[in-house]
Amino acid sequence: MSRPWKSELCVQLGRGATAVQRLAPWSRRVLDELRCEGAPAQALPAALSALRERSAEPLPAQARLCVPDELAYFSLLAGGNGWHGTRQAAVTHFAATLGRQDLVVQAVALPGAAAWLAAAIEPGDLQAWQRALAEAGVRLARVELQLLDDLRHLARQVPDEAIVALLREEGSTLLRIERGVPVELSWERCDPRALRLVEQRLVAFQGAIVSSQPPAVWMLCRSAEQREHWERMTQAHGWTLLMRDASPAAAAEAGA
Repeated sequence: MSRPWKSELCVQLGRGATAVQRLAPWSRRVLDELRCEGAPAQALPAALSALRERSAEPLPAQARLCVPDELAYFSLLAGGNGWHGTRQAAVTHFAATLGRQDLVVQAVALPGAAAWLAAAIEPGDLQAWQRALAEAGVRLARVELQLLDDLRHLARQVPDEAIVALLREEGSTLLRIERGVPVELSWERCDPRALRLVEQRLVAFQGAIVSSQPPAVWMLCRSAEQREHWERMTQAHGWTLLMRDASPAAAAEAGA
């Protein structure tokens, strides 16, 4: 359980780099942050050690950890069964599709509660993250999903009918939104810098929808470099390019 009156670490994992922020109590203002390159098993301990050495104060006693799409398995499930029923359905789904009974499985209601996001994490990964934090004197208080965080953010920006592409380090997560609710999800592992390859997969995903007017495409970038890389392509297709924590207008102005 998170304790807002206590300072906290926010850990953003990534395949190629891990970022750690020291957050202030209550306001969660960023007091210090550090990024280390490498896989999480090496980057997380290195980032914690470097952050501790930069301050005379000890590290916060608790941390929340954000897991990227590359380090989790996902599925969309229909609502209506409640949390316990939906989680059991998620366990059954991952056991059937992945042949695994040992995954750490969770189910979270999506905005509007008409659907659930089922997620599964490798138990070895979770144990390694907990161990790295514990060795630094920090307790893992909460595990969050980058996908869920982005969906909640985008719910205020994209229309009720849309195709959404979330650009990641090692590919992209594609979603089809109907009546404001995600109804289809696909993980496409590829080099997100390969413009033509990602374009082809996104066009195919959009074209699979049987409609005379397929929904518009919205792409979410997580860096200015990623936005600049995709700007010309999105303009050619009439797609809308978003930056995390930026409106379409702000993203366009930033790219001008």
